[in-house]
Amino acid sequence: MLAPVMRALLLSLLLSLLLATSGCAPEGARDGDAGSPRDSSTGRRDGGSDAGSSAEDASTGDDAGADDDAGADLDAGPDDGGALDGAVPDDGGATDGGSADAGACAAASTGHTLVFDGTDDLGEYAATEILTPGAVLEDWERFGLTWDSDYLYVAMVSRGFEDAYEPVHVYLEAGDTLGAASPSTGKEYDALTPELPFTPTHSIAMRRVSDSGTGGPYNGVYTPASSWGDRVLGLDEGSDYWAAADMHTLAARIPWDALGCPSTLRLTAHVVHADTDHEWKDVVPAAATPWAAGGGAYYEIDLTADPAVSGWTEHTP
Repeated sequence: MLAPVMRALLLSLLLSLLLATSGCAPEGARDGDAGSPRDSSTGRRDGGSDAGSSAEDASTGDDAGADDDAGADLDAGPDDGGALDGAVPDDGGATDGGSADAGACAAASTGHTLVFDGTDDLGEYAATEILTPGAVLEDWERFGLTWDSDYLYVAMVSRGFEDAYEPVHVYLEAGDTLGAASPSTGKEYDALTPELPFTPTHSIAMRRVSDSGTGGPYNGVYTPASSWGDRVLGLDEGSDYWAAADMHTLAARIPWDALGCPSTLRLTAHVVHADTDHEWKDVVPAAATPWAAGGGAYYEIDLTADPAVSGWTEHTP
């Protein structure tokens, strides 16, 4: 009875030995995802292509490699966040956002920045930056001057501005080293030409209505090169100058680059009243005399110092 059983066992053992020596794999290995070379090494059949093949997915650069997607050269390198885009003058450097574009003047002290809006613009000044002119029409008339590193801020309060075409003229001699003052004459207006105690390099001219509809805009910065006839800088209402609704205040801000970025100013100013008996009013300084030869007094102002009027030097003839 045991002979047939033993025979069967021997036959089964021989069959197993024959299969092992012939190199044939069990049937299950062909479909098993972890064992078949087609699945884990080629990366193209079952589950190898997404997680198994380093050559195709993780190192070639198509999805997450250094060169195309997250590498330093193309996406996260100098073109996006490195020196070429974030550090050169094209975006945040001095060429676009620095002092050259803003008109900043290194010679001027930081001073006092004002924001004009056409309402009580004299109130923007510190009390130390306001003075009372001479030859006033009303005792409330005032002149304000201050600056920061970008702008010179000028304001005059006068009853004369009730006339839309009565201007204020502010004369400046701007430079770093000013020689001896030499008297001269200023800008003719309404057949009146003022006498000045120095030779200006610039004049700031403002009236309540800039354009009368005939001669074009008047308000601006002028130079003597064309006998004070051509504006070198126009002033636009609401962005460069402001005329108050009360018809008594004119204010302007002048970029330093229009004045040559000086460290020193000589200054005199007045309202051209253009009346037979009162040709010039609201004169600055109070001892200025634009109606008399020599022009009277003027201020010399150190722009590197505090803007307070008490620090200005008044020169009298």
